Amino acid sequence: MKNATSPTQNVSQLQRQIKAQQEEIAQLHLLMEKKEAQWEAAKQSLFEQFRLALERQFGPSTEKYRVDQRDLLINEAEVAVDEEDSDASACDAVADDAMSETASPPKRRTRGGRVALPPELPRVEVVHELPDNTCHCHDDGTTLKVIGEEVSEELHVVPARIEVIRHVRRKYACPTCEEGISTAPVPAKLLPKSNASATLLAYIATAKYQDALPLYRQSQIFARHGAEIPRNTLARWMVQVGERIIPLID
Repeated sequence: MKNATSPTQNVSQLQRQIKAQQEEIAQLHLLMEKKEAQWEAAKQSLFEQFRLALERQFGPSTEKYRVDQRDLLINEAEVAVDEEDSDASACDAVADDAMSETASPPKRRTRGGRVALPPELPRVEVVHELPDNTCHCHDDGTTLKVIGEEVSEELHVVPARIEVIRHVRRKYACPTCEEGISTAPVPAKLLPKSNASATLLAYIATAKYQDALPLYRQSQIFARHGAEIPRNTLARWMVQVGERIIPLID
């Protein structure tokens, strides 16, 4: 009887050991993934600190080398027009060759011109009236009436405006006993110890990492709008934001 049950017990014991080992391996995999995420975050933080050290040592030129040389062309407009003219000349040459072979001329490529304004953009109407001295008929002096209008549109941009949001937290207390003062709670902030709003931080991050606008240039732009924000402050904000969004990335 003992010999009959011994193999079964051994199999059950092996199965339990295998299951325990599998659970331990799964936990080790989770721990490795967590450590890898931490190492990656630490690497990115060290890289950003190293880049900031280069900026402090060598000045704004350290960020210029990371920008594509085509973005640094001062005469970009002239180059673009020259390219457009050369493309148009090439199209004209092809069209002339095609007309010599076929009776109907091929459709030529449309050169850059007035851009169609998207209909979904908001519209602001500016009504232009005649001067007061011309609102009467020249013959009998009768007041002129509106019989129609001519409409033309132009694309307009509203420059960025920097403003300060004042968070006023009201305090309440009992007028009778004057005890138990209650203050409105502090609003949530992405960086609690800074005076930068989440919108400002998102604007800076988008300009730098999406539009390749270096931090020292953003600092100059903010200065033109009346807000002196040092480049080191912008860099520190970006590092702190990166650390705050690691859980979201994970």
